[in-house]
Amino acid sequence: MQVPPHPTPTGLEPATVPPFAATFPGQVEEVLRPYGSRICLPRRQATSTESITFERLCREVDQLALALLDRGLRRGDRVALLADNRYEWLLTDLALASLGIADVPRGSDTTPTEVRFILDHSGCRFAFVEHDALATELLAAGLPGLEGIAVLHDQSQVAGTTSLGALLAEGATRLATAEGQQRLAAARRAVVPDDLLTIVYTSGTTAEPKGVMLTHHNVLTNMQMVRQVLQFSTADCFLSVLPAWHMYERILDYLALAVGAELVYTDRRRIKEDLQAVRPTVFAAVPRIWEMLHDGVVQQAGKLTGVQGFLLRSALTTSRAVGGRRASPLHHLAHRVLDPLVLKKVRARFGGRLRLCVSGGGSLPRHVDELLLGMGMPLLNGYGLTETSPVASLRRPERNAPGHIGPPLPLTRIEARRADGSPCAIGETGVLWIHGPQVMRGYYKNERRTGEVLRDGWFDSGDLGHRDADGHVWITGRAKDTIVLAGGENVEPEPLETLIKTSQYVEQAVVVGQDQKELG
Repeated sequence: MQVPPHPTPTGLEPATVPPFAATFPGQVEEVLRPYGSRICLPRRQATSTESITFERLCREVDQLALALLDRGLRRGDRVALLADNRYEWLLTDLALASLGIADVPRGSDTTPTEVRFILDHSGCRFAFVEHDALATELLAAGLPGLEGIAVLHDQSQVAGTTSLGALLAEGATRLATAEGQQRLAAARRAVVPDDLLTIVYTSGTTAEPKGVMLTHHNVLTNMQMVRQVLQFSTADCFLSVLPAWHMYERILDYLALAVGAELVYTDRRRIKEDLQAVRPTVFAAVPRIWEMLHDGVVQQAGKLTGVQGFLLRSALTTSRAVGGRRASPLHHLAHRVLDPLVLKKVRARFGGRLRLCVSGGGSLPRHVDELLLGMGMPLLNGYGLTETSPVASLRRPERNAPGHIGPPLPLTRIEARRADGSPCAIGETGVLWIHGPQVMRGYYKNERRTGEVLRDGWFDSGDLGHRDADGHVWITGRAKDTIVLAGGENVEPEPLETLIKTSQYVEQAVVVGQDQKELG
């Protein structure tokens, strides 16, 4: 059974992008395994030089899955995955998914209090952890439902735990038998599209974390939607910097594997170095990283003297005008002259091969958006939430103007609504509601919060925005952030905060003024 394929975009070779399966067991068998000896990870983590092939990935997924079956884990169970970006994270995630076991992922830096709540609330029977120290913390927590802990290394020095290396060895022995192969195949045949793939807990900064339930169907259809509007192939190289447990990074990593591309792990300290060393073709990041890269170019322009400094500053000025769609004929002429002289060298600092950049996970400042677009960076701004698996809308390469977040993905509807639930007119701001096959099943064991945001298949994003006449979606703020002044005026703080942060002297800004006469 497969997700019905969408029309192939012009110029995309169908042979390089096989149809996605309906479940992750099928994805491993039908999509990943045929890539064989191709390299999927040129390095197993940010600081490693060891490469991993698709063949090895699929073999070790089989071994780990069979070892987990032998330890009594079954379809429908929940297993914690507390680790950072590395091959072992991906291996464990796919092994669990191939059995219909929902992983409950978080980074290794999650606070002990939050870890205890998440594992207890989700009812995890087993946990994979980054290192021995985290295993020791979990053992000390004394969670009654936790039956086992595995450290994602070849060995563990903590009594009462096992290691990934030991599990792979156990699975390899069992996989060599006909009985083991049959048992694994039967377990995978039982997985259906509506099974839970993952429970991702949102941040608990203001309340207890909520567990977003996403199914195999949610995530695989969202991947298919993204692939319909963006072109990927085996020639691509994805640079991965965001936490792997975030759905934004996770879906891009899945897409890289699904099309046979290379996936290279990096970290925030190495971004600039790896952009030049790896020379990726695809790079997705949060707005803060794009701001950092933008600020680096601007600061260099301010420091350079003489002709070089003058040319770079002139190139950035014209780029901002061109990217902001307000360039005069003189700006366009200067831009054409300065592009091969200056901007080509600036783009080389980003590797020189980027053909697709994506910003998501927050509001992209307009000045950053405009300058990077004007410099020739193929930057697409997207929008979504964990609850939407995660992508809901995305700017298209052929209609890539700054400010908006593009039209909804195929099969997706985004509607701005008034307080009474009626739809807003074109250009009228309201709360954005989202409908599509990527919308979550609900919050795990939290019917009250689920009922607050899900209505007849529509999800209340809590974001304020509107649709324009061209069908593009614009975000203007968060409903819960609206400031009501003493005089009754409603103010959205985000545009003001963004404007203040355009100053090179301001890193963060917070607008306040609830029930006051004026803003501060």
